[in-house]
Amino acid sequence: MFNIKGSDYRLVVAVAYRFGALYIKFVGTHAHYDAIDADTVEME
Repeated sequence: MFNIKGSDYRLVVAVAYRFGALYIKFVGTHAHYDAIDADTVEME
């Protein structure tokens, strides 16, 4: 999880070290982040 723009937004990513890839799983405000489970969320 990364804080963006002075912690106004949050970014949740998954890292696939084997493939050298970073997958974006969630981008949203803190309020939206509080409503999700960061361990299981997937972008739709």
